[in-house]
Amino acid sequence: MSEKYFNWGIIGTGGIANAFSLDIKYLENHRIYAVLSRSIDTAKSFSSDIPNCTAYDDIDLFLNNSDVDAVYIATPNNLHCDQTVRALNAGKPVLCEKPFSISKKESELMVAASNENNVALLEGMWTRYLPHISNIQTIITDGIIGDIESLSAFHHQNLSGVNNPRLWTRELGGGSLLDLGIYLVSFAHMILGSPDEIKASASFTDKGVDSKASIVFKYNDSSMATLSCSMIDSMPNRAIISGTNGYIDISPTFYAPTSFRVCTKDGATAEYPNEYVGHGLREQALELEKCVKNNAIESNIFPHTEMLQVMGLMDEIRSIIGLEF
Repeated sequence: MSEKYFNWGIIGTGGIANAFSLDIKYLENHRIYAVLSRSIDTAKSFSSDIPNCTAYDDIDLFLNNSDVDAVYIATPNNLHCDQTVRALNAGKPVLCEKPFSISKKESELMVAASNENNVALLEGMWTRYLPHISNIQTIITDGIIGDIESLSAFHHQNLSGVNNPRLWTRELGGGSLLDLGIYLVSFAHMILGSPDEIKASASFTDKGVDSKASIVFKYNDSSMATLSCSMIDSMPNRAIISGTNGYIDISPTFYAPTSFRVCTKDGATAEYPNEYVGHGLREQALELEKCVKNNAIESNIFPHTEMLQVMGLMDEIRSIIGLEF
């Protein structure tokens, strides 16, 4: 790590990689230093307006760049495991885009590589690191809304006109569950933990990926989470956490920087406006830098054990709805 900068290498040149590179600009000591693509022309195009950024089409040369402090993996889901393990074996800390991989088995290989190499690994579930999520967790811990009874969350985006193979191709780990539903499952697990019973249903495209899915988590204490994701229609992507003494309404777009309100049984309402500037992807970058500086291989905010639990739930849901990769 240079004295002045935390240097990022990016694998992938799609929309989320571009959003990450733009949000990093809010951090004075972080910069994009290298980018890898299958095509050198694509890598050069992506890096053309990033100062001092080197383009690569060879992963070995990319990983051998000693000035790269960490790698952000922003490729199709089916590539996450192999690329993460290769980077960790090369001694590079990794921030891997959500979903962590396409299965718990693959995720276990990734975590094992982190442990074996003693190198930091985080899932890019960027919602977990946002300020409003931290505030909501504190409100729940403080008992402001009482014991949690139910949670509902929605992630519907009409992506029908988006011609991106990673969304619509089964072999690439496409579908609404892995692309959108992962936010819902991770969020519900953060609030309520692992369910005791799962019910789920889905509709499929003619390519064999789920276009929409509905999921219900049931818990032995009678609490419940109701989740819905879709790639073929839109609705407000809000979440509501309801307790015995009130509820938290997170909208719009619960998984991104947003406002929320807390309404309690006595009729009081507390508003929490959104004052965040930027996309929000930089928060996970800061968390990985913190892990590296503290010689930690995982984040206390979203540790490996919880990442694997979430991926295990995703496997169960896929099995119930009949989605195979």
